[in-house]
Amino acid sequence: MALLALIIALFIEHYYHKSSSNARSKVSHRSFFSRYQEAMGNWFGEQSWYKGGVGQALLLLGPVLIIYCFFSWYHHDWWHHGGLFGSLLMLVVAVGVLVLCLGPESPRKSLAHYYKARAEHQDQSAFEVAALFTGKNSAENIEELDKQVAKAIFKKSQTRYFAVILWFMLLGPAGALLYRLTNWYLEHGEKPLDSAVSDESQDTGEQEADQSQGFAYKLNLILEWIPARLTALAYLFAGDMSSGVSKIKSDFLNFDKDGLAFVQDAGFASLGFYEADDSRGPSRWALKLTERAGVIIFALVAIMSLLGFGLY
Repeated sequence: MALLALIIALFIEHYYHKSSSNARSKVSHRSFFSRYQEAMGNWFGEQSWYKGGVGQALLLLGPVLIIYCFFSWYHHDWWHHGGLFGSLLMLVVAVGVLVLCLGPESPRKSLAHYYKARAEHQDQSAFEVAALFTGKNSAENIEELDKQVAKAIFKKSQTRYFAVILWFMLLGPAGALLYRLTNWYLEHGEKPLDSAVSDESQDTGEQEADQSQGFAYKLNLILEWIPARLTALAYLFAGDMSSGVSKIKSDFLNFDKDGLAFVQDAGFASLGFYEADDSRGPSRWALKLTERAGVIIFALVAIMSLLGFGLY
């Protein structure tokens, strides 16, 4: 059922968002997390215990425990009584959680206007679109800008799709939700999202220094470690393995290495000698590499599902 839920969720995520250009109209946009975070702050914000790691744990683990208990109750108490209706209900919930956590759109769609501006030699427009995508506002030239875009493609693919899918297969809907909530929290710290801020401009993934010792940051190190290594292996198989191995072999078992930085290093190194083949820059090759790696990861999770690995 896990593989079926994943296929349905990817289908919905792709086709439901296909005709929507407004990020806030997308199901998996994190504005719902802003509202949830603001509500929790209104309820418990004045309590001293809420301002530390306990508050972060409650914020992140609360929804996850609800989903986990729901599925645990089904497997233990309702498996033999729910029948077809119970199975369909669990499938709907699993698909709903996945659609919420995935996306809200592929890097290729996010960069459509960037490539259009590049093709029309509108460098200023290309810089503006790239800044929204990468979260960075500085680049010395268009070549440096495209390298920033390429690295951002690897990170976006990881946080929007690969890590979510892998944790879903390992820990079920609760695992996917825990990863995404932690990722959203670290992108914005303790402040709720401003409703006027776009999805792309805030998707920087940069952690503030005061978060480095917090519960959310430490939890994120754990949640990023396994998916980052699996994704890195997918990039090696899909791209230039010799170049990629030499770049990441020293950090492969390093727990302190940031997962997203590791994925970016592995992906960029696996591009190989793109400069000799395409003077337009590495970002187009990065898109193709992530799509090939995505096929490998989907094959992996399909095998995991058929063999019964994971909690769901």
